[in-house]
Amino acid sequence: MAAADEVKRILSLTKDDPAKAYELVQGQFSVLVLRAQVMLSLSGIVITVTGFSGRTIAQTSVLARVLVSSGIVIVLLAAAMALGGVLRLRWLTQEITDDPETTLVRMLDLRDRRSRWLASSLVVFIAGFACYCFAIALMLLATPSLG
Repeated sequence: MAAADEVKRILSLTKDDPAKAYELVQGQFSVLVLRAQVMLSLSGIVITVTGFSGRTIAQTSVLARVLVSSGIVIVLLAAAMALGGVLRLRWLTQEITDDPETTLVRMLDLRDRRSRWLASSLVVFIAGFACYCFAIALMLLATPSLG
C-alpha cells in the first residue's frame, strides 16, 4: 500500500486527529524496537554459548569449525544491522511539518525503512543461527555413544 493511501486510512481511523495518528505510528515503532531487542537478546545468547562450548564444537571437525565460526560472525553482522538500521536514534518529532499528511508520510517512510532493516537482519540472523546449529549437530553426532 502506498504511504499516501495508508495516511488516509490512518487519519480516517483516528477521525482526522493528527495527535492520535502520530501515536498510532509511534506504537508501530515500538514494535520494531521490541523485535530488534529480541533478536539482539538471541544474538547475545548465541555469543555466550559459543564462549562456553565453542572450543568443544570446533574440535569436532574442520566443517564444525567453519560452521561455528561463520555462524558467530553472521549473527554478529545481523546484530549490527539491527542496531544500525532499526535502533538508530531518530526522533519522530524531527519528522513533524505543518501538514499532518506530509508528516505522516515521512513517519511511515521511516517506519518502512526500519522494517526492511529488521527483515534483512532477521534473514541474516537465521542464516548465522543455522550455521551454528549445524555445527552443534556435528558435535553431537561425533560424540561417542553412551550405551
